[in-house]
Amino acid sequence: MSFFRNLLNRRYFRRKSDQDFDGSEQRYVDLKVVRSVRERRTSASNAGGLAFPRFRASATDRLEDSATHDDFADARLAINDVLTPSQPVTDRAHFAGRLGVLARLISILEDQRSHVVIYGERGIGKTSLAHILTEVARESRYLVVYASCGANSQFDSIFRGALAEVPQLYLRSVSATDKEAETGATLADLLPEEPFDARLLGDLCATITGTRVLIILDEYDRIQDAEFRQSVAELIKNLSDRAARVQLVIAGVASNLQELIGYIPSIRRNVVGLPMPKLTQDEVRALVAIGEKAGGLEFEPKAIEMVDLLSNGSPYLARLVSHHAGLHALNNERRTIDLSDIMSALDLIVDESEARLAPDARNRALLLFPAKNTALLGAIARSAGTPDGWFTVDAVAKNLPKSVTKAAITTELERIVGVGELVERTDGNRGPLFRFLDEALPVYVWMKIARDHFGGGGNPADGQIIRAA
Repeated sequence: MSFFRNLLNRRYFRRKSDQDFDGSEQRYVDLKVVRSVRERRTSASNAGGLAFPRFRASATDRLEDSATHDDFADARLAINDVLTPSQPVTDRAHFAGRLGVLARLISILEDQRSHVVIYGERGIGKTSLAHILTEVARESRYLVVYASCGANSQFDSIFRGALAEVPQLYLRSVSATDKEAETGATLADLLPEEPFDARLLGDLCATITGTRVLIILDEYDRIQDAEFRQSVAELIKNLSDRAARVQLVIAGVASNLQELIGYIPSIRRNVVGLPMPKLTQDEVRALVAIGEKAGGLEFEPKAIEMVDLLSNGSPYLARLVSHHAGLHALNNERRTIDLSDIMSALDLIVDESEARLAPDARNRALLLFPAKNTALLGAIARSAGTPDGWFTVDAVAKNLPKSVTKAAITTELERIVGVGELVERTDGNRGPLFRFLDEALPVYVWMKIARDHFGGGGNPADGQIIRAA
């Protein structure tokens, strides 16, 4: 049984192999043929007589003149907005699944009056969740301040900017007729010009009344200043002890709460950790359905199954595959997305992933693919999707049939480590841990294996290209 068929069957397929795909083998042989985009009329042409490339829409997201408008132009704009993988979701109408996580987040803030730490791996949807929380909270008249942290962010500058969005009208000592309220003065105006500490900030926030304030600190894992993190911990303690109407929502890449805020016993009861899980099969289908509705498209069932398989539970990858596949169909004047469009998407993703690799990693990565068992290599790449990139032999085994022994997995991992400067190994409490040194490499490996398998004439049912050991 092929590796890809095994993945699909174990998750949601119970069909016979000759029912998994319709059509002849020639369908797969031609999958890598990229059909050209229809030439658009334009008054300016280059020396070769070809239509000169231009944007289809203006910077206002409106379609350009009729020369660039066709029956599929509106659909392109729609999926560029709804399925774009490079930006977080900021509109609840485009937010797929995760309603249970959002409900839990709201409950922690509203019912427990606690501060929250949202954590998980890259591309898992933390920033999107923060943006949707902002929209929902503002509907309930919360004052929400969003700040994206950087390596050089300072406690003083981050929170000075946050308080600049909180009017003095909400201070106990200020009435609606006071000058401070009428002139639009903010809490930042009450801060000293010199840097301030968490105690002063907490004391000021404790005087807020008549509203509630959420301060969202996104990309918190990028903070390198230990003093910044300590000040935030002290602020959480101060706000909680004073029953202030200000709560922090911290989001960042981590495998647990302590990785983001540190082990500080004094604030553990004031903070609730909220892990971001991988997308379920139903949530991937919901994500695709949003794109279908917005663009008037239809993904064939097998295309949706492939999006689910390739995404490995990542919203980023699910959108990436769906976006490229949708555009390929539209550029070929079709509104139905089939497996050929998924294959064209894979071609682009592999090229883009390879370009993201560091030059040395790009050259050395070629040494990985003489693997005798590419199914095993693919399982290793899939297993690297953790917050810190570290994974175990057991994690790899979960992506493979039971017939693959841990000894075989260990042998392949040691081979990869032996290539040098691609994967590192260290000893953990429960055995060896492994990690790709370039975080872009696992996606490149996984997508390349999938592309080569399906593009070479294979499919999840035939096992001609990839077989688990």
